[in-house]
Amino acid sequence: MEKQFTEHFLIGRLETDIRLHYCGLEQCLPSHQNGPVMRDHFLLHFIVRGSGIFTMDGCDYKLKAGDSFCMYPNQPASYRASETDPWTYYWVGIDGQLASKLLHSAGLTVQSPTHSHLEPARAEKLLAELLQHSAINDLAAETYCCGLLLQVFSTFLNRQKELQQPQRSGGRNSNELYVAQAVKFIEEHYHKRISISVIARQVDLDRSYFTKLFHAQMGVSPHEFLIRYRMEKACLMLSQTNLPVQLIASSVGFDDAAYFGKAFIRRLGLSPTSFRKRSFSPQAYE
Repeated sequence: MEKQFTEHFLIGRLETDIRLHYCGLEQCLPSHQNGPVMRDHFLLHFIVRGSGIFTMDGCDYKLKAGDSFCMYPNQPASYRASETDPWTYYWVGIDGQLASKLLHSAGLTVQSPTHSHLEPARAEKLLAELLQHSAINDLAAETYCCGLLLQVFSTFLNRQKELQQPQRSGGRNSNELYVAQAVKFIEEHYHKRISISVIARQVDLDRSYFTKLFHAQMGVSPHEFLIRYRMEKACLMLSQTNLPVQLIASSVGFDDAAYFGKAFIRRLGLSPTSFRKRSFSPQAYE
């Protein structure tokens, strides 16, 4: 029977907080108006039916089903339902660095606080489920709601991905960002079976271009950087623990202990066992 193995890597883009304060649904009466009003957090609305006007920073935005609008912290805004076709909308009150990052990534800003969805049906379904589970006041339900909130944001980001052209190259800052993301990925996944093609794919670059870019920034190829990083981790384990060499080899990404030994000798000039004898400190393991 053929062995099956599937594994996908994440680069860790969501390392900041997000807080869901509240959520709701309203079917507005004709010409119903909210505001002008101001909040100290983000208030994001998603229109499921009807139409209306959102006003912020002196600009009016005529919106319809499938559109969203966002009130920004400490920014006065108002919104009014159509007289003939009043809107129905969901809303979520959110805060945190991740909320700000996701809104910005979706193209929502104070200067451009509206959004048109490619997947309005999916967004509506997720928001309906979010509202349903938010009625349950326990940790499990709140955790589930936060997961649903992130799925809602994925519908925003899918449209943004359609609008943007892949950035293959750029200025110094963008190049440094690609390399920084690659280094971070290596540091988090060095113990796994990762190739240079996998690393390049994580930062959305062609393998050949990524290799040249990485070498220009770091002075070594990504393959050499990966091997050196693995060896640094191996040296740390050899000097501070009495774990078997074979276990250390597999812990730093080498399936074959013999190959690990040869690679270690090639770079350190002595075997893993000899390195341990020279540097091992019993106190470090106590």
